[in-house]
Order: sequence, then structure tokens, then C-alpha cells
Amino acid sequence: MTRILAGRYRLLRRLGAGGMGVVWSGRDDVLGRDVAVKELLLPDHLDPEQREQAARRALREARTSALLRHPAIVTVHDVVMDEGRPCIVMDLLPGRSLDTVVADDGPLTPERAARVGIEVLGALRVAHAGGVLHRDVKPANIFLRDDGRAILTDFGIATLEGDATLTREGSLLGSPAFMAPERVQHAPSGPPSDLWSLGATLYTLVEGRNPFARSTLMGTLGAVLADEPDPPRDAGPLGPLLMAMLAKDPANRPSAEATESSLRALAAGRQPLPSFPAPSPPLPSAPLPSAPPSAATHAAGPQGPHGGGPGQPTVPSAHPGRTGKSGVAWVIGAVTAACTAVAAAVIAIVALNDPSGPSAARTAPAAAPSRSAPAASGTAPARLAAPPSPCGLVTAEQAARLVPGFFTTNDSGTQASTGMPRKSCTWMTSAGRTGLDGRLTVTLRTAPDRAAAGRQLAKERDAGLSGVATVADLGDEAYSAESGSRFLVLFRAGDLLAEVAYRAERPDASQEALKAARWVEKSLARSR
Repeated sequence: MTRILAGRYRLLRRLGAGGMGVVWSGRDDVLGRDVAVKELLLPDHLDPEQREQAARRALREARTSALLRHPAIVTVHDVVMDEGRPCIVMDLLPGRSLDTVVADDGPLTPERAARVGIEVLGALRVAHAGGVLHRDVKPANIFLRDDGRAILTDFGIATLEGDATLTREGSLLGSPAFMAPERVQHAPSGPPSDLWSLGATLYTLVEGRNPFARSTLMGTLGAVLADEPDPPRDAGPLGPLLMAMLAKDPANRPSAEATESSLRALAAGRQPLPSFPAPSPPLPSAPLPSAPPSAATHAAGPQGPHGGGPGQPTVPSAHPGRTGKSGVAWVIGAVTAACTAVAAAVIAIVALNDPSGPSAARTAPAAAPSRSAPAASGTAPARLAAPPSPCGLVTAEQAARLVPGFFTTNDSGTQASTGMPRKSCTWMTSAGRTGLDGRLTVTLRTAPDRAAAGRQLAKERDAGLSGVATVADLGDEAYSAESGSRFLVLFRAGDLLAEVAYRAERPDASQEALKAARWVEKSLARSR
């Protein structure tokens, strides 16, 4: 049954839940636009004071977000109350959060991660200039639109300069594996703390794992305080910047300006990047006993080394400068505070175009391709249970070259002739146009095995297309063809079949289709 909020907003479909909130797709009947509505759900065990505090936090989140204006910050339109529960009305964005992208499609390339970093850093710099700290930058709070833009969401635990804090003394709000060491220590924090979290986020995006996530909450806090991250294997030229951003001492981290300059250089393919000093030595630590069975742990997610999420933990360590019993007592106190925090951050935007919903998208990380260590020579890539998302294989910059002013749509289903999964993504200039306007479509299909994929490719090649020609150096085998006004490039990579179709009023359309196919092939190779 459709719910109406404030006589204006219709809640149409529940999209997902997290922390203490649930997100709905909705409709603003006054302005006639689609919206997302984040509804705060208060647990029954909270006393009246705690319920009021949680409601005030949600209202402050809306006020904080509404004050900020940047293309990479989600737009908040309104806050309404429904039976004592705050509901935050904001943009409804098509796409997925970055933790889901990594879980579904595998890690990002360094260049793609750098572009995400540029956009998120721009949002953070605007927030910091307004006296706002985000305090929970992580992949789950960065939304990747279908057009490739990154949007920073959920200022739910942000602090606004001049506001009375809503955090209970001694509590630890945020995601420990993405929390800067000074925040774990309850020391003064500022913009460098958000930049540390951004560094941990970018590391996770390119490596497919969080550098500090462990199997227990106490272990994660200890790793954040004392362990140096493993040197990244897949970050390429981005690696030195990541290590510098994750320095324990805020004074040793690069400035926002230096970070942005380095990210832009990498995204533009300019090398070498500026050099950064080696990180300071690890903080002194002391071993701590394992957490008791009753200790709270965080829910699993795609970032952890064992599929665990942002709140993963391990072998704890002491407060810097403290050893022995005093250090142990300090960390145990911090862990206890973390486990009793009033609320975790809630993701405000969820995938609109994923028919299975955001929680279902994270249920089968084993099917997602990953950039693990290279296979031995001659070893075939692992068979994919389902194709990755095609929308993530072409960057926004690349798509704009072929389809200026594009927007995207995506589709998934089952290939009728084979019964195997199929996913497609289309970049187009406007809805409903059928002329020779710019339009690019990438379709991926899986086959039972490599031989079956080869047979399917041959069958389609001989299906009466015109201008069929073999394409060298593309996948395992490839050809180009024409179909009406479209230029097609089809290729096979293992058991995966890719079709790139391009239509545009330009003389080099066939070459542009081939260029797009090579972009797709390159992204697929990196994700396997």
C-alpha cells in the first residue's frame, strides 16, 4: 500500500535498508519528480532520550547536506516527519554504491579510482570549507552513477562547526576500518582525517580489500593504530600516494591540494607522480587478548580479506606511547565504546536500476571477477557465472567522446537462445530518439565454456550481417560487421561474449565502434 508523507511524497518501493534507516523510491507530487526518501527507523529498545537524539542526528544530517553544493554531493530537497520519524527527501540516482561495484565487477583500475578520488575530494573540500567533516568516507557511502559520476552520500555522522555534538562521550561512530588513527584515539581531528579515509577507500577500490580489516573489531582498531598497510599490488603509480595518505601522523599526509594534483596527473596519464616521503614507523603496540565470544562484530561485506566489510577487526594494539596494562585497558575501552555506538552510518541512495535490489547485489561476491595474482602461462581465465556490469567498462570521459551529453540505461536478463545470463548498457543522447544520434550499447553474455562461446560467436558471424571482417588483436577472436545503421564489433574473451554496437552521424563511426570495443576489452582484462 502506497504511503503518503506530508501530503506530498508518495513512497512507491522499498529499495533497501542499512543501519537504522530504510530507503524508498518515491514521487514528489507537487513538483512531479522522482525522489529517494530515507526513513529513520528507531529501535524499540531506545529510551525517549535516545530516540530524540537519533531523530536530531537525522535532522542534522539533512541540514548538513542541504548546506553543501557540489556536483559530487547528493542533493537534499526536504525533511519531513512521519509519526515521529524523520524522513529525508533527496535525489534518486541510478547506479550502485562502490562497495557493490567492487563486489560485483571486481576492483577498479588505478585511473578509474583516481577519477573517483578527484570527485570525492572535490566534495570534501567544499564540505571542509563550510566547516563540515564527513567522518565516514568509505565505498558504501560513495555512489557511482550509471553515467560514471561519483556522488558522496550520508553525512549522517558529520560534525558541523558550531553545532553541539550529538555523539555520546566515549562512543566511536563510523566504520573502524576506514577511520583515521586520531579518531580511534579520540584525539582532535580535522580535514586530514577525511583524507585518510579517502586513502583507505581508494586502496580498497584498486586492491579489492581494505588494508586494515581484520577478523575482529579489536583487531581492526589495532591495525589502524599500529599496522602499516601492505604495499598495494594493483595500484600502479597510485600506490605511493595511497601510502602517503595513510600515514599515521596527520602532519605527514599530503595536503588536499597535493592529493588532487596527483590524482589529476594519474587520471590524465601523466607520469611520474610527485614523490612522497616514506610513512612514519608504526606506532608502538602491545598484544591484547582475543575478544570474547560475546564481543560485537561488524557485518560482512566485500572489503575485507575474507569477504568482510568495513568494520572488520584482529590482533589489537595499544594506544601510542602506552604499553602493558594501561595500553590494553585503553584499547579495550575504545572497543567497548565502538560496540555500543548509538547508530551506524546509513546509505542514503541505493541502486534504482538493479532489479535484484542492493542487498541481493552483494550476496554472491564469489561470482565477481577479481584481479588476483596472474594465472600461470597458458591457464585459461576462470569461468564467469555471470557477466560483469557493462556500464563500468567504459568511463564517463570515454563515453562522452562518442555520445556527447549522454545518459545511460542498463538491462539484464537471460539470453533466449542459450539460457545464459546477459547484461547490457546503453549510452544515448536523449530518450525516445531513434535517428542516427549518438548511441553506444555494450552487451555481455556468458557461455557454458570457451568452446560454446566460440561456436556462438561463429554462428552470429554467419547470420547474414554485412561487411563482416576479422579484427586482429582483440580478445581471443573478434570480427566487425554492419547491421542496418549500426556498426558492430563482437569478440570473445574466454567464455565471455562481448558485443559493441555504435550508431552516429560521423564518417569514422566504424572506427569509433572498434575503439570502444578495445576500451571494453582492456577493462575486462583488468577485472579478471
